[in-house]
Amino acid sequence: MAGRCIGVLLRRSCSGTAASVTPPAKPGFWERMKEKKMVVWTKSLLRDYKEACKDIVVGAKDRPGKAALYLSLLAGVGVCSSRAPSEDSFHCSLLEASASLLLLSPWTRSGTSDGHVQRLMELSNEGRLRHLDLLVVSLVYEAPYDPECDLYNTQCPHLQPRMVDFPRRVLDIGFLGQWWLLRNKMKDFDINEEEFRHLPPGMRSITHNDLHSQENERLYESKYKPILMSEDPL
Repeated sequence: MAGRCIGVLLRRSCSGTAASVTPPAKPGFWERMKEKKMVVWTKSLLRDYKEACKDIVVGAKDRPGKAALYLSLLAGVGVCSSRAPSEDSFHCSLLEASASLLLLSPWTRSGTSDGHVQRLMELSNEGRLRHLDLLVVSLVYEAPYDPECDLYNTQCPHLQPRMVDFPRRVLDIGFLGQWWLLRNKMKDFDINEEEFRHLPPGMRSITHNDLHSQENERLYESKYKPILMSEDPL
């Protein structure tokens, strides 16, 4: 009797242990299909890249001049895109130009430089400056309203600026780390053109030779030299 009870207990414990340890479930049909599709897709993608690289190498060997041209164009685009100025750089350049003009008196500043910088500062304070990154170049253009303005004119699509008017709203062009229109306007910013407006046309511009000190000294010393008369008969 005791042996029979022990046998029953052993069978129950073994059956409970077997019931508690469940084998891992096999992946379903769709899971196996997904895995196979991913493997096939990855292999086909790598095969396509391999064939494309082979075609590039073969084409470069057959036409080295064309390949060099394409590589130089790609390198130029990469350099230009890496040096395209950002919106923060424009604001920094604008503040530097404004600070340079503030160091001069109003009678010494260039009217062209001062007017251009003052207009840009006014648009910046009104929140009407927009920056557009075109990968190779950057544009700063004028917007009609501040982006946080909630007037009806800003929400109505029929009152938005037309694309044909966009070139007239461009304020500056950024290329190779420079804002070229602002740089051009700030050329000779410490010369007031109004002071020379009443002079004759030939005296309104100064060439490099006029500012060359050695040439001026030579001309100044030449007036102290004796005059040599020619001995040719009349």
